[in-house]
Amino acid sequence: MTSHNFEDAAPAPWSEMPPNVLSPEDNSTFRLARMLLLFDVAKSLGKRVQSVDRLAYYEFFSDNPFVVIEGDSARDRADRLALELAGFSRVQLAYASTGQRFASRRRRLQHDLARLVAFGLAEMTTDGYAITDEGSALSSDLRSVYADAYRASAEIVLRRLASRGNKALDRDVEEWLGYSWLLVDLLDEVGDAHAPTDPIDDELKEGE
Repeated sequence: MTSHNFEDAAPAPWSEMPPNVLSPEDNSTFRLARMLLLFDVAKSLGKRVQSVDRLAYYEFFSDNPFVVIEGDSARDRADRLALELAGFSRVQLAYASTGQRFASRRRRLQHDLARLVAFGLAEMTTDGYAITDEGSALSSDLRSVYADAYRASAEIVLRRLASRGNKALDRDVEEWLGYSWLLVDLLDEVGDAHAPTDPIDDELKEGE
């Protein structure tokens, strides 16, 4: 990567972390790249990402796609097969419930989105958030087994969820994740959340 090397802007303290606690979710580079892939797939499908709440749903379910495929229609079977061929497993949430994992990831998401905007790889638009041309160019360079699998999953999830209205989507998410105390406040937040107007944080300033 060039001037938008995520590691240069926010070094992951790998040497300071015990081996038994390393997780991709703790690596900001990984999270930003994954979000960039999602935005790029949305652009290729002509799907809008209208709010932070929708971005949180799309991002989480693209990484846990079997949660949203409940039926046994021909489409459901085809989507399950496509996900299995891409390398996804139906048993993905062994260490925490779906609700707990969603709540944890959503708390980081707004900060990560703000950083993509600060890098010029994503932008606020009149109807939500979108990838920039520079972001698309960088996304096309992200090639790995995981990246290709995530693209396939994101396409399935966006085709299923993007056309649903906000209330219908919230009801579905409530059913999929469980209406626990962890999600009460999250699901009550109508799409009012926005990325900070000045998204450049201390990590970015140190990386300049």
